[in-house]
Amino acid sequence: MVTATKLKLPLKPSLVATPATDGGLERQKLLQQAETLHQQAQVLAAKGELQEAGLLILKGLDCERRAKARGPQVLGLIKKRE
Repeated sequence: MVTATKLKLPLKPSLVATPATDGGLERQKLLQQAETLHQQAQVLAAKGELQEAGLLILKGLDCERRAKARGPQVLGLIKKRE
């Protein structure tokens, strides 16, 4: 059984923010939102509201995933050889 005291949540997202170029500003906003969601989840978990905390963790992970996808796409960088 998982209790609120045993549940350890990261306070900071695992992604590193970049300068505000090439989608960096959007990336920073998403990472900040993810960090806020993780902190809220930690508070809820400490209160014993594990289901709500789990939902916030999933939302935070989604923000991290979307932040990672920001920037130039690989297919747009590949050029044909002629």
